Amino acid sequence: MIRAFAFQDTEAIVSIWRLASQTSHPFLSGAYLDSLQNVIRKRFIDLAETWVWQDEDLPVGFVSVLQGEIAGLYVLPEHQSRGIGRALLSHVLSSLGTVKLDVFARNRAGHAFYRKIGFFEIGRRFDDTSGHEVIRMCYAP
Repeated sequence: MIRAFAFQDTEAIVSIWRLASQTSHPFLSGAYLDSLQNVIRKRFIDLAETWVWQDEDLPVGFVSVLQGEIAGLYVLPEHQSRGIGRALLSHVLSSLGTVKLDVFARNRAGHAFYRKIGFFEIGRRFDDTSGHEVIRMCYAP
């Protein structure tokens, strides 16, 4: 079930982000993830529009939109490949129209997932903060 984020979801969202990031981004350092985790908890959640996938009583995935862009799509590793990410993304794409997002170039599974949905690459850049290449992607219905 998809529902709007509620404040009491904060720690679950941060935990989902961390576990999914460690799985899909094993090339990112623990120190880098630690610094981002604090930003997510203290600033990002308040600024983004976030939708949660709830399985029974527990959040297992979420998608966040910030300034008209997909800022994050994360699903607990044990719940991946069940259509949750696709459903969350479809939920927000239906109201956004043309939208962009960034995905790490080394996250091949993420890049393939977004291409399968209909996103296409529009550019690449080196991210100084993480030290990795990022692919800019766009979806235009």
